[in-house]
Amino acid sequence: MKKSIIRAAAVILSVLFVFQMSFSAYAQDEPEWQDIELTEEEFNNITALNPENQIMPLATGLIKTRTISLTYSGTNLIITGLTKCASDVKRCGFSYLKIKERANHSLSWTTYKTYSDLCADGSTYALTKIIAVKKGYQYQVDCTHYARKSIFSTEKINNTSNLIIIQ
Repeated sequence: MKKSIIRAAAVILSVLFVFQMSFSAYAQDEPEWQDIELTEEEFNNITALNPENQIMPLATGLIKTRTISLTYSGTNLIITGLTKCASDVKRCGFSYLKIKERANHSLSWTTYKTYSDLCADGSTYALTKIIAVKKGYQYQVDCTHYARKSIFSTEKINNTSNLIIIQ
């Protein structure tokens, strides 16, 4: 009886060890994004890739300008975004950003990576990030531009980037 219990415990521990190793390996494959430095010209050239950026709200809200655009270099996705607000705004940026992907032959999107609270104190926030992605996929970014003037005065506007295909 004692040998059976020891064998069962050994089997359970070895199975747990194998699963723990596979979970650890998966966690290390998580994509990391990094800040990058772009000149104003490079930033504007990337932003121009998304024609939706030219459509501005007619309201006189807190958010005055909003852009989100994608380009790529090799297998790196370059994300640029801008939230410009009224001068009396205290906090500005992106409350939410989701990078979506789909295989070139697929119709449905999956979430590649999400980020939240990409904001700073002040009335302008520029986002310039780079992240490694996979070949054979299409990418797009959904985001929510955010502005807070006071605890009672905030504005959020959803936006979607252009589509990028990584061959």
